[in-house]
Amino acid sequence: MHAVAKFAYEAGQLQRLPRSGWLLAGVKNPESVAEHSFRVGVLAYVIATLEGANADRAAALGLFHDMPETRIGDVPSVGKPYVRTPPAQDVAHDQVAELPPVLAEHIAALIDEHERAKEPTATPEARCSRDADKIDCLLAAREYQAQGNQQVQPFVDSMSAAVVTETGKRLAVAAQEIPPGEWWANFAANFAKNSEAAR
Repeated sequence: MHAVAKFAYEAGQLQRLPRSGWLLAGVKNPESVAEHSFRVGVLAYVIATLEGANADRAAALGLFHDMPETRIGDVPSVGKPYVRTPPAQDVAHDQVAELPPVLAEHIAALIDEHERAKEPTATPEARCSRDADKIDCLLAAREYQAQGNQQVQPFVDSMSAAVVTETGKRLAVAAQEIPPGEWWANFAANFAKNSEAAR
C-alpha cells in the first residue's frame, strides 16, 4: 500500500499543474490538469454511452489520460515542435512500476489505449475519450470567452475540427450554440416559480 499511496500523492500533483495553453492565451488562473481530466472522464462516459461503446472504460481512459503529465508537465501545442518528451506510455510504465502488478497493468493499459486513439485500430472507447479531451478544451475556451478572453477562439475552432465520433461532432456544434451559463440562467429564471410549486 505504500506504493499505492505514493501513486495517489503523485496523481494529486495534477491538481496543482495548470493547463499551460490557457496561460499563453492570457487566461489568468486557468484550470488545472486534474480539473480538465475530471470533465474529460464525464464527457467520455456521455459520448461512449450515446455511441454504444463501453462508457465505464471510456470514462476511465479520460480520467487517466493525462497522468504522465505529473512528470513531463503540460507542454502546449506551440512548444511541441521544440520540446521532446518521451511517449506517454513510457512515462506511465515508470509511474506504475512499484504498484501491484494487476493494478500496474490496468493503469498502463488505459494510458496506452487512449494514446492510440488516432490509429486505425483504435477502440471505440479510445475515440470517445479523445473526443472528450477535445470537447472539454472547446467548452473551457467558451467559458473563458464568456469571462471576457477573446484570444481563445483558435481553441474552439481547432478542437471542433479534431472531433471524430458522430456524437462528438453534434456535441461540439451544440457547445458553440449554447452559452456556457445557460444551465444556470434557466435555473435562476425558474427558481421562484419552482420554489412556489414545491411549497
